[in-house]
Amino acid sequence: MSEVVSKAKELAEKRKVGMRVESGTTKPCLKCRWGTEDPTDPSKGQCIGYRTGMGGIWKRMVHDYYNTTCDKFEEGEVDFRDHV
Repeated sequence: MSEVVSKAKELAEKRKVGMRVESGTTKPCLKCRWGTEDPTDPSKGQCIGYRTGMGGIWKRMVHDYYNTTCDKFEEGEVDFRDHV
């Protein structure tokens, strides 16, 4: 039983991508294809680069849109099919 629990924890750690604030980063959420600006407060936003096991989109809030980055950074635009 403990082997199953440890395997589940290991898999969760591999999937986890930590968003981090890096002042002056060259890869901000602003330039990332997975980021979308908050229309009411452009300094904040959302990240849609995370999907559930069933393929659904899981949004993460980005509190500092200009200085936050993560390991999933990809420059460019999101194709319509990436949203579906």
